[in-house]
Amino acid sequence: MAEFLINDDELRGLKGKAVIVTGGSSGIGQATVELLLSLGARVINADLQEPAKQPESSAAGEYAFVKTNVTIWTDLVAMFKKTKGLYGRIDSVFANAGLGPRADFLSMEVDDNGDLKEPNYDVIDVSLKGLMNTCTLALYHIRQQADGGSIVLCGSTTGLQRLRAVDYSTAKHGVIGFGRSLTTLTKAAQLPVRVNTLAPTWTDSSVLPNLRGMMEQIGVEIQPASAVARAAALLMADASRHGNLLHVACGRYKEIDDAVLLPAFDTIKGDYPGEDDVLERLLAVMAGGQA
Repeated sequence: MAEFLINDDELRGLKGKAVIVTGGSSGIGQATVELLLSLGARVINADLQEPAKQPESSAAGEYAFVKTNVTIWTDLVAMFKKTKGLYGRIDSVFANAGLGPRADFLSMEVDDNGDLKEPNYDVIDVSLKGLMNTCTLALYHIRQQADGGSIVLCGSTTGLQRLRAVDYSTAKHGVIGFGRSLTTLTKAAQLPVRVNTLAPTWTDSSVLPNLRGMMEQIGVEIQPASAVARAAALLMADASRHGNLLHVACGRYKEIDDAVLLPAFDTIKGDYPGEDDVLERLLAVMAGGQA
């Protein structure tokens, strides 16, 4: 599992590409929008709120904001149609929109009847279901292009750990699982769509209020959103990358699925066949083929 650097030359191929970034008005999304524009890409920022400061298209990149609630299917459908209308195609989609922790699973709060109130599932709706719907529409549009395109999912290292922010951790575990599964599905269906996932650690964003200031108080380094944006751009630009899970920590990059997670599971399962191998054979039997 070797660390690697991302060179500017590796990102040049994004010039003129049409890219959708959900949640592009702040944090990682905003940094990605700005980077893509500097590389000459044509970018749709799909967010509920416009950014506080409009991005600069310093390399003649094109930019449009489309107000989008990723939890509403019709909003997403309209946003994808708008992108196709403006740019004629969709080369990459960065499913990035998300929320910080909200739910309290130890709550003692009750309603007027004295019954425990249901937990808040906004994080699941936005960060997981919204991401899955975004990717579903991305697959629908990109697969219709002969040369295909790419999808990048914004996961988190919290999807690889035990974390007391239960709703956030659950969503990010789901994102990583969704990305890994989509990788297998698109390969099996022979679709011209690459799927890769990011797993950044603590990043300067709005996931918690005044995050940078609090991190300074406790003496823990926090990476700039631009470090994660470079990883997202690399996954869009590098046509050889499919099925990567990139760990991003303080501007250091490592691929960890092929390098760590899959080999680790091979040692756990031993000689027993992998579940996807078994599923492939079962589907063949169900279709009347040979196992």
